[in-house]
Amino acid sequence: MMVWAAVILLALAGLALIVRRQDMAKAQSLVAGGRLGAGCAVVEGALLLLMALAVVVMNRYGLFD
Repeated sequence: MMVWAAVILLALAGLALIVRRQDMAKAQSLVAGGRLGAGCAVVEGALLLLMALAVVVMNRYGLFD
């Protein structure tokens, strides 16, 4: 059950980064200083989606038993 909760959380965070990329890029540039493009937020969102997929695959092969 916890594995699926983690997958859902990662997927939702990844989708939120992709959908709200302009706002996230602006917020990150305020925190980190400097200027970040919206492409950075898209890449971070895609990596979170890939992490969710990796957790599903690892769970399928019994890594979390």
